[in-house]
Amino acid sequence: MAIQTINLGTAGTQSGDKVRDAFDKVNQNFSNIQNLNFLGLKRLVEWKTKTQITIKGNNLIKIGTQWFFLENDLDLIVYTILDTGSISNGKDYYVYACNNSGTLVFRVSLASTFPAGFSAETSRKIGGFHTLCANVGTISGHPLSGFVAKDILPASVWDLKHRPVSEPAGMVYVDSIDKWVDIYLPSGTGVNTKSVFGGVISDSRNWMDFVDDGGAVKKRLLMDMEFQLAASGSNEGTNINGGGDPITTGGHSDTAGRRMISNYGIEDMCGAMWQWLLDQSYRFDGATNHTHQVSIPGAPQTVTSGNPSNDVAPAFSYKDQTGGKGQLKTQGTYGDVKLKAGGGWVNATECGSRGRLVYYYRWSTASAIGGRFCSEGKK
Repeated sequence: MAIQTINLGTAGTQSGDKVRDAFDKVNQNFSNIQNLNFLGLKRLVEWKTKTQITIKGNNLIKIGTQWFFLENDLDLIVYTILDTGSISNGKDYYVYACNNSGTLVFRVSLASTFPAGFSAETSRKIGGFHTLCANVGTISGHPLSGFVAKDILPASVWDLKHRPVSEPAGMVYVDSIDKWVDIYLPSGTGVNTKSVFGGVISDSRNWMDFVDDGGAVKKRLLMDMEFQLAASGSNEGTNINGGGDPITTGGHSDTAGRRMISNYGIEDMCGAMWQWLLDQSYRFDGATNHTHQVSIPGAPQTVTSGNPSNDVAPAFSYKDQTGGKGQLKTQGTYGDVKLKAGGGWVNATECGSRGRLVYYYRWSTASAIGGRFCSEGKK
């Protein structure tokens, strides 16, 4: 492991150490930049295997007031650098660069502040990952086939250069949409909204409430096409085993015994609960009953049937359905639809990555309706 400790700017640019001299020169050009924490052109942390991560070389990392340069890639087995305890399933782990009395070492921890044996001054959080909550089993063609509980989810690995705007806990990166998506259906509400394994699923909330929940933690509901792509590899045309409310998040299988997990490691996208999407649609309700005027020419007279027809289009009206935060002016009884995706626990053939319910208005609530959040990547 090629690691150098570098005190930038303390020793001219003619020390004879090419790496140190180069960064001394860089330091001179960054004298007016505050909080410079790392340099380097590549990711800091990447997935290596089910039990390994790679700390990327060619990176300069600042811990407290000390700088360290990692020249080459460093492959680490996560349980060997765990600060305490053992690796658990369905958990978020954080990767730290630590200053161990002038030596750069790395630790993995459940703690989101600093690892055991170090402090905020002697450690720097540089990334993290999420462990699989339950065995995937064998699924033909599925990239996670054969993964078992406690394995590192490949798409969950994040670092300071590759992460969402929101907190990265319980999320995976979906490259096909360039978004970070929650692994689990949401638990909690408002600022307590989380994506966690075994959490009580948030349901019986209308579309507007879910929008607020996501916004409170810098996330939003998925769009139609985003859901389809993120759900790829999930069970199709089946619902959850037992056909009942899952109650809590993650680790479920469908009626065929197949794990309900997408190619990216996202749980329960299809066949567990309908999930609100951002997309808008429309439903035609409240048409006026009417008759048509029919004239039949003939001898000796013209016959007229019924009365002149009325306008069949439903009228627009204001609706008090926003919880006291304004009114909605829509046409007819509802005149408003927000898409739902994935299929619920009582559905079967309706369930799937392309399954949609184009019927319910934004203020509707039900125990079988939840949400699915995503976050933009941090630039």
